[in-house]
Amino acid sequence: MLATRYALLYPSQVEQLVMVNPIGLEDWKTKGVPYRSVDQWYERELKTSAEGIRKYEQNTYYAGQWKPEYDRWVDMLAGLYRGEGKQVVAWNSALLYDMIYTQPVVYEFDQLRMPTLLMIGTKDNTAIGKDAATPEAQKALGDYTTLGKQTAKTIPHATLVEFDDMGHAPQIQDPERFHKALLKGLAEIK
Repeated sequence: MLATRYALLYPSQVEQLVMVNPIGLEDWKTKGVPYRSVDQWYERELKTSAEGIRKYEQNTYYAGQWKPEYDRWVDMLAGLYRGEGKQVVAWNSALLYDMIYTQPVVYEFDQLRMPTLLMIGTKDNTAIGKDAATPEAQKALGDYTTLGKQTAKTIPHATLVEFDDMGHAPQIQDPERFHKALLKGLAEIK
């Protein structure tokens, strides 16, 4: 999402754009995710735990799989919420969630003019605020198999690379395969 915004604001500074399972491929508020205030997000973030992070990442980042080497990423994030600055971390996260929800970029993808490599782990199911949506709305959210293809069609000079067995973090799930695809993709989109 931030890479898209930067590329739109400063197109002369961006020769190529790479997006890896980017946030913002759909507008969650129009798909049934109710609004949460920054204060509500903040209170929610203050309750963040290592157990909750692990469960979320296993489901979203790693397509239901878990390897011991993923623990370091949980420990890193959970540590931010346990340290002296945990209120600042929670507040900044709340502001970030508010930006993601209220400033979607999905309607601006057609304005990207640089060659774009879109790398999608199709088992990703990220949808910010999904837990607050109705069960019916939840079923329609975070379908990255569809979202990746739709986004690639919308961006004028996009190349789509899909990882059918990976989730939100293919660069962590299979770094060797990801980096090979990244370098190949960058060479091809010049």
